[in-house]
Amino acid sequence: MLKQVYSIAITSRLVTIGLAIAVYFFTGSYDSSGEIQLKASAKCALNVFLRWDALYFLHIAEKGYVFEQETAFFPVMPLLAKLLANTVFLPLQGLLGNRYTLLLSGVTVANVSFVLAAGAFYKLTIAVLPKNKQLAYVSSIAFCLSPPAMFMSSFYTESIFALMTFTGMRWAIEKKYMQSALIWGIASAVRSNAIVYAGFFFYDLVWIRLIHRKNFVTGVLRSIVYTMVTASGFALFQYYAYKEFCSLDRPWCTGKIPLIYSFVQKEYWDVGFMSYYEIKQIPNFVLAAPIIALSVFGLKAYIQHNPMEFWTLGIKKSKHNESDGYCSSKLAVFMYLWAFLLLFATTNMHIQVIIRFFTSVPPFYWYVGSIWIKGFCEGKHTWMANVVLGYFAIYGLIGIVLFSSFLPPA
Repeated sequence: MLKQVYSIAITSRLVTIGLAIAVYFFTGSYDSSGEIQLKASAKCALNVFLRWDALYFLHIAEKGYVFEQETAFFPVMPLLAKLLANTVFLPLQGLLGNRYTLLLSGVTVANVSFVLAAGAFYKLTIAVLPKNKQLAYVSSIAFCLSPPAMFMSSFYTESIFALMTFTGMRWAIEKKYMQSALIWGIASAVRSNAIVYAGFFFYDLVWIRLIHRKNFVTGVLRSIVYTMVTASGFALFQYYAYKEFCSLDRPWCTGKIPLIYSFVQKEYWDVGFMSYYEIKQIPNFVLAAPIIALSVFGLKAYIQHNPMEFWTLGIKKSKHNESDGYCSSKLAVFMYLWAFLLLFATTNMHIQVIIRFFTSVPPFYWYVGSIWIKGFCEGKHTWMANVVLGYFAIYGLIGIVLFSSFLPPA
């Protein structure tokens, strides 16, 4: 089944990219920012990938961090693009020029990462639920059909972050904690939210050991070390930003903890607790509503199976027979992560970004996979399976058209 997952992932990328290029040549760009940055005098297929945040990533890959607000975009993705452009794709620079080669490199990193992430997600599911290959396969297909299709194939971090997320989670399940910490340490220099994955260490090595009264102190010490490794990428980037920009006497530099990240998010993008709750943002809340609804229903379905075990964090064990299905207690730590990220996304982020933010949240796909299995394989609640599949397909197609034409939302 793993080979089939890879085949579906590759096919999904070819269809997505092919449709995007066709739309671009038919409609052109509503916003010419991409063409201006590339100094493009004519349409080029690669132009379709330079939209929204990709403009920042390309500029960072070419020039480094010139402007303070660019530090909202972390360095691993542009560094990988630059590395690829100066090695494997170096012969293309004479033909395409430096900027187009960098853009092609970033797109290549994203799409290769997507295919590998689909396989990594299948392997993760098998590691957690070894007897449920059906859920592993169907939920992997759900990942391949992720609604924000073009964001996962352009010069963005969604795909590479998902790859690192799923790989680290599988290693955590396999008790390879240091390996998890190391890959998540790199991931925290891709996106800051990788730091929350340290919760896996504290759940396994502290909380579970506390319940069983076993090697608790050792678990605490190990968790602290793994957490420091996990946060290392983020911390090193913050230190770099401090050295780079604090000579300009910026206000965040004099804080007790001089973090440029939180300052830039608030100063330039108005990101903060409940700051997005305004009348004018209602359309964005409507846009995010399906993902929020799926998350609420998914968590509700899991919690209702055995609420006592969920709310007591496993102290009160289930009386149900353990299974390898969606409601398995083996998924508990993932459900706590999902609940936390849902709460954070709906209170502290630009709400429409949740559609991309949840592309690396495994239980979201497990829930969608379980809906499709019940609907299409078992004939139960078929209408729900059709609605979810329809949402994935329609949003994905509309998203490709809008992204390709450089039209909101993003």
